[in-house]
Amino acid sequence: MSDRADSVAPLKAPSILMGGLHLAALWALAILQPLLNLLGNNPDFFVARDNTAGQITLFVLLLAFLPPLVATGIEALINFLSSRVRWIFHLGLCAVLFAAFSVQILKQFADGPAWPMIILGCILGGLLTWAYARARFMRSMTDILIVAPIVVLVSFFFFSDASELTTSPEEVSAKQVTATQPAPVVMVIFDEFPAGSLMTPSWNINPKRFPNFAALKETSNWYRNTATDASYTAIAVPSILTGQEAQRDSLPTAADHPDSIFTLLGGDWKTHAVEPITQICTEEICGEREDGDSMGEALGSLYTDLRAVSAHLLLPADMGSSLPDISQSFQGFGGSNQDSVERGKARQWVADRLAEGGAALSAETDVARFISTLPASGQTFDFVHVEKPHYPWTHYPSGLEYTGATEDFRNFITDTDWTGNDYLSDRARQAHMLEVGYTDRLLGRIINAIKSKGRWEETLFVATADHGAAWTRDANRREAEPQTMGQISMVPMFIKAPGQTKGEVIDRPTCTTEIVPEMARILGIDLPWEPAECDRKTIRIDNGTGPRTTASFASTIKQRQEYIDDLARLFGGDGAPWLRAFEWGESSGLIGMNPARLTGQAGASLGGASLRPEAFTSGFDPETVYNPILRQRGTVTGLDEGASLAVAVNGRVAAVGQTYEDNGKMRYSILLPQTAFSPGRNRITIYEVSSTTGGGSGSASLTQLWPTADQ
Repeated sequence: MSDRADSVAPLKAPSILMGGLHLAALWALAILQPLLNLLGNNPDFFVARDNTAGQITLFVLLLAFLPPLVATGIEALINFLSSRVRWIFHLGLCAVLFAAFSVQILKQFADGPAWPMIILGCILGGLLTWAYARARFMRSMTDILIVAPIVVLVSFFFFSDASELTTSPEEVSAKQVTATQPAPVVMVIFDEFPAGSLMTPSWNINPKRFPNFAALKETSNWYRNTATDASYTAIAVPSILTGQEAQRDSLPTAADHPDSIFTLLGGDWKTHAVEPITQICTEEICGEREDGDSMGEALGSLYTDLRAVSAHLLLPADMGSSLPDISQSFQGFGGSNQDSVERGKARQWVADRLAEGGAALSAETDVARFISTLPASGQTFDFVHVEKPHYPWTHYPSGLEYTGATEDFRNFITDTDWTGNDYLSDRARQAHMLEVGYTDRLLGRIINAIKSKGRWEETLFVATADHGAAWTRDANRREAEPQTMGQISMVPMFIKAPGQTKGEVIDRPTCTTEIVPEMARILGIDLPWEPAECDRKTIRIDNGTGPRTTASFASTIKQRQEYIDDLARLFGGDGAPWLRAFEWGESSGLIGMNPARLTGQAGASLGGASLRPEAFTSGFDPETVYNPILRQRGTVTGLDEGASLAVAVNGRVAAVGQTYEDNGKMRYSILLPQTAFSPGRNRITIYEVSSTTGGGSGSASLTQLWPTADQ
């Protein structure tokens, strides 16, 4: 054969062993490296799940070597039948991995659209596979790349932010302190809770909506102008618990934060903590975590979650809406639609937005577990981090849920901005306010449980939140920006001293880093470390990346007032009941009216528009937590964005709303007041509102969209 013919002839298939090494190399480049790079930069993922060093190490090693080993084993079996078939199978696996690698490269240069990018990735994958099969240079390159898995693993285990999770941390022990005024201590940290959401325009707390916070104000010091110093839980909570400045490069663990309220009280106080996100309390002080997974359970849930994460990571961005939402959670990514949507958060986890999780991040579960362990006597410290009123919002103040899995605003939160229009922003604020009402209910359960033990008067009680959130067009929902400091930086803060029966409102600028020093002062403890100094003129927020966002206290308080006034305009201010929170919208004047008696036409649709409710049910049971009838949600055809809708319950308009475009579909989502329903079956009718005058009934013309004549 001539030299020319030899140069273009297909190369021989590599041995099974070398072929397996090639697959391991391509797997490392296409799948392993992107995943471990993500997890290595976001170790909070493992911290929130309580993963041990052994679980992390074993999972990463299995992730690196098990898929290539399985593929190689299959090749070996096929080779018994036919070496040619085995070679074709091997090339098919290479093509898939080359295509996955190509799509990731293309994603660096373009955001989509998805299918052309996938098709181009497959073409490139095919060309690279052809080169691998025929070109000696490409084969030699693949031979060199067999070290890739080792390089990726070494980088993760020794040089990533997660490396310290797989090594033995320095021992952290309780401080040896003397308390001259010891007392039982209870500390509650809420999550994503702007202080303005709790306040009326006159800087009060509406007792009709938030009776438990209003009652707490009467018997505690309410620090009305309190600022956090970080916008993410994994940074903000350690700062609160240590009294020290937020540290973006530290993990939320005891090893990185040895000076904390847990080590301060851990020697003389019997300590119990429900700490679903951070690990500031050591096992020596708080005991082993009750919800820790076995090795098999931990590996299984890691696999389930990272399967969804890898889909988000590897596929083009505009295919993400069809995948489980991972962007602000640490677990439960692969859950079914029946799983409850909770939340968890931390620094830069994927896009740091939205939330979906499992029971381990359930505020209801955590509060119940916390209450069940409250002692009846003794010198105790009980801590709980309650993941409320964090998004997604699913509750009414009564505790009823209107959704078990789907939420409305996921596609309006990008990597950087909230993109909802004015109507969606108002609708989001409505859902948030209802969730704050539910948070008040959880606070009441905690306080009532302490009182039932006969310990309220003697207890040092602290309630605060880690950070706020914002729903401002083209501004970040979670990271503080100059235009959102009033919502994100300012949080509620209450401290009730033992024996305190009369409340005091403190309006001086305050920092959440002052909580632990104040607790130490009340208990008569000399704090054995230097806390951060509170700057009472300037607020500085650490977003986890980039420069800190800075604003004066005065401008931030003014900005918060604008947020409070907006809420009052929409949903009522001082003394307004919860029913007022449903009486808003362009056609709000129709609420309470009988559609059949309105001026104008109330007739059936002539076929121009149609409406399809999502998971419709007519039943309402106030004794059952989940009542999807409370939210009327679905898709509409034949109507433009912003078209007005009215929902009638049993012959009376109960609420109004608008259509909005969401991921290429025209949708509606309208929350209805609980008082509109009777137990059992209810009659729901949805209308298009063709015209109104001044927001009142005017000459409204209603076109019935649902139910249609054939339903």
